Amino acid sequence: MKKVMLALLIITAASYISCKKEGDTAGELYGKWKLTEQLSDPGDGSGKYQKVNGSPKYLTIRKTGEIEGEAMPEIVSYKILDSVNLEITSKNHDQPFIYRYKVTSKTLTLNPPCIEGCGYRFIRE
Repeated sequence: MKKVMLALLIITAASYISCKKEGDTAGELYGKWKLTEQLSDPGDGSGKYQKVNGSPKYLTIRKTGEIEGEAMPEIVSYKILDSVNLEITSKNHDQPFIYRYKVTSKTLTLNPPCIEGCGYRFIRE
């Protein structure tokens, strides 16, 4: 009887540890993102994020490395370089760009390489 109880305890513990909570996407880049703010800076550091008005625009980031959506239609694919940099491939350029990114369970910030400050903020859909 003790062996059966021990086996059940081990199976239960292993199942509990290996299960991921549904909807737990903390720090996960993949998914559908809604564009909420854009940063434009005239080059003097005075720029601020401004709310995006109009119809919603989305960005879908797939685990396969593909990106699609009307929020940034020129982007086609990505490669994660490290915890803060993405290599982005664009329809409009032969060479990839390095974007800085920050992701939490509910937000994503993308900063393309700009001479003046620029950026995009998204919320998870």
